[in-house]
Amino acid sequence: MIRKNLKELGRATAIYGVGNISSKLAAFLLIPVYTKFLSIEDVGTIALIELVEMFFLGVGSMGIYPAVWRYIGQANEENKRKIIFSGYLGLVVGNLVVLGLISFGFEQISKFIGLSSARDYPLIFFILLNVLFQFGGLFLLSLWQFQEKPRAFVVLSVFQLIGILGLSVYFVIYLHLGLWGVVIAKSITLGFVFMISLYTMLKNYITVPSLEVFLKLIRFGAPLVLLGLVTPVLTLSDRFFLNMFVPLSMIGIYSINYKFGMLINMFLVVPLQRGLLPMIYKQGLKDEMQPIYKDTIFYYLVIGCFMILGITFFIRPVIALIASSEYLEATYIVPVVAAAYLISGFRPFFTPLVALKDRTDLLGKAAVVGIFICLGLNYVLISQYGITGAAAATILSYIIFTTIVYVISRKITPMDWGWMRIGKVAALTGAIIASVKMAVNYWNGSEMILGGIGILSFPIFLWAFRIIGEREINGVKSITQFIRNKISRS
Repeated sequence: MIRKNLKELGRATAIYGVGNISSKLAAFLLIPVYTKFLSIEDVGTIALIELVEMFFLGVGSMGIYPAVWRYIGQANEENKRKIIFSGYLGLVVGNLVVLGLISFGFEQISKFIGLSSARDYPLIFFILLNVLFQFGGLFLLSLWQFQEKPRAFVVLSVFQLIGILGLSVYFVIYLHLGLWGVVIAKSITLGFVFMISLYTMLKNYITVPSLEVFLKLIRFGAPLVLLGLVTPVLTLSDRFFLNMFVPLSMIGIYSINYKFGMLINMFLVVPLQRGLLPMIYKQGLKDEMQPIYKDTIFYYLVIGCFMILGITFFIRPVIALIASSEYLEATYIVPVVAAAYLISGFRPFFTPLVALKDRTDLLGKAAVVGIFICLGLNYVLISQYGITGAAAATILSYIIFTTIVYVISRKITPMDWGWMRIGKVAALTGAIIASVKMAVNYWNGSEMILGGIGILSFPIFLWAFRIIGEREINGVKSITQFIRNKISRS
């Protein structure tokens, strides 16, 4: 039997992972709609809209979500209400003011994302409104996650998926609204989610808001704003530089393939993060928890490498099935992006170890360094190599930034992560990919068969080289069964 805490983590990962997948899956499921009913230029514009949204969401969060987690666990019932309501109200009102001021520059933003017609300029107001709506929904989901309210979390996430997906299909395919249909579908759905968040806050947590409490949350969370900004910068800043050096159609091709690379983020990295972070914030840095974290990071890598092998060997026929042929020319970037997100998934193990020592200032400084490195790599590599350079900049940026955060965490809270065993898993994965690619050169046309052999050989070699044993196999089986049972009951 695996440890009780790992079972709890598996439960949290399954439940909140389902919620996360539900909220993110719409963008992936809409790929056939985008590629078949919109021009490649429009798809490129959607990618730049996502860049704008993620940037504002990263900056505007103000680090409120982890700050609320940090303080409500120690507060009595009255202070909990004050912390929650002050955090929510400050987040929404603050962003309402800032986004309202930014809206005066709508023409410049419109031109940046590729809207050349003046009749399309009003789209910017809906895009900014969508950002504001998301703050309310994200705050509520974050609160429910910490309070362990999985049913409400999943229901709201699934509603968001169905709303965005259904309305987008209706507006784009049946009403032929193009980009307007994509944006308005999100506005309607996210607006409804925002109203649910507002109703919940007013019903359960309304109290006299405290500026002092809000500033306390900001002081803790402000450095994490920069940390939160790293993800949108590393994820989407390449679109900004691609917009400078390649045609808009190429941005569309790149962004669709990038979304496939992000599947590992959707199905593994973020679900684990959803379960892991509240657990670490609650359990803290107790000695008995360290083996739990060590085991979890190993299991995470094994599952992630297995997914990398599947993405590497089978992504081309999948894209050919659901997208038009133009998008096949960039399938080679998908495994690179997937590997970058797998590496980024190590960060949630390290950052709480620093935050719990109240050294979020160090994470803020690391974020600044990471952002500048990312921007520099993107500019240099994209200007020289186009979308290939963008993919290379993505994985290099994640490697460098994750390493910086690890070094900081090691100085603040030293911990044995079992890097030797982790290195063996990574080396084995690389060797299998290289071997299959070399074999394909000799047996052209057998990619699917050889890829299948490569994937099946992965657990065999893990066992043969004693990287895993009976304990790990039983542990993975137990986690898998536990997650399956919880998903089926949700």
